[in-house]
Amino acid sequence: MKNYLLICCFVALSLSSLSAQTNTKSYSELIRDGWKLCLDKDFTGSAKIYEQAFKVNPKAPLNDRYNAACINSIAKNTTAAYKHLFVAANELKWYDINHLKNDEDLINIRKDKRWNQLIAVMQKNKQEVEKHYDKKLVAQLDKIYFDDQSTRSQIRPKEEKYGRDSKEMRAFWQVILKNDSINQVKVSKILDTQGWPSKNIIGVRGTSTLFFVIQHADLKTQVKYLPMITKALESSNLPKRQYAMFYDRLVLRQGKRQVYGTQLAITKESKDPYVLPLEDAQNVDKRRAEMGLNSMQENLNRWNLTWDVATYLKALPKIEARETILNEKNKNK
Repeated sequence: MKNYLLICCFVALSLSSLSAQTNTKSYSELIRDGWKLCLDKDFTGSAKIYEQAFKVNPKAPLNDRYNAACINSIAKNTTAAYKHLFVAANELKWYDINHLKNDEDLINIRKDKRWNQLIAVMQKNKQEVEKHYDKKLVAQLDKIYFDDQSTRSQIRPKEEKYGRDSKEMRAFWQVILKNDSINQVKVSKILDTQGWPSKNIIGVRGTSTLFFVIQHADLKTQVKYLPMITKALESSNLPKRQYAMFYDRLVLRQGKRQVYGTQLAITKESKDPYVLPLEDAQNVDKRRAEMGLNSMQENLNRWNLTWDVATYLKALPKIEARETILNEKNKNK
C-alpha cells in the first residue's frame, strides 16, 4: 500500500468550520484505529473501521480509499475492494495503472471481471492527464519506476517468509541494489542533459520516479543533485514532502540530525522502529506541517507507536551513539 497526497480545497466558514474540524478529528481517529487493526492482521475488523470512517467523511483522500481497497482484498472481500477502487478511479481520477498491477495486496481480486473494467477507467484517466506529456520520457520513467518499486514491494512478504536477516533476504537486497545502480545511471543521464524536468511534461509519477532513484542513491550522488532538487522544490516541480524525506536522509548520512523526522530505523534486537536523530524535536510538527506532512504521532500510528518528545529526548544520546558507530562501519566497508 502506498501513500498518495490529494489536495482538497474547501470554504471555511465559522460554524461549518468548527463542525468540519470535529468530523476530521473523528475521521482521523477511525483511520488510525483501522490501520492498527491492519497491522495486527485483523483485516476484517480493519475494513469495518474504515467503512465507519468513510461514513464520517465520504470525501476521504485517495490514500485512505486505496488502503481500504487493499485491506478488503486481503480479507477476500472483493466487492468492497472494488467499491473503493472505483471511487478512486471515477471520483478521484486515479490513474496509476502500474502501481495497481504490481501491488501484491490486490492479488486476490485480479481474476474478477471488474479488474479489466477498472483498468479501462484508469486508462482513460491516464490519457487525459498525460495528453500534453513528453511520451518518450514518460515511458522511460515508467520503466525506471517499475524496476525501482516492483522489487521493493516484495520486501515485506519476503521478510515475513524468510526473516529480515536471512540469506534469502541478503540475496534479494543485492538484486535491489543492482537495480538501483542501473536506474541511477539512467536518471543521472536525464538530469545531466535535461535538468530536472517540469512536472507539466512528466507528471506526478515521473517526478516521484526521479525522487525515488535519487533517494536510493549513494551519498555522493545525493550531494551532487542537492542544488537541482532544491531548485525543483522552489519551482514546484518536486513536492515538499518528498524534499523533506530526501533532505533528512542526506543529512543523516552526513552525521547530522534530520529536520523533519521522516527517517526511522529498526534494530536487530527489537521489531519496533525508532526515530533517527532529530533536531529540535519539540517543534518538529510545525516543520512537518510546512512540508505537507502529517504529525509525528499520525505518522507513527502505522507502527502502533507513541510519539512523546520527553521520552525521545532521553533516548536521543543512545540513538546518536548507535548511529555514529553504524556510520563509521559503513565508511569502512
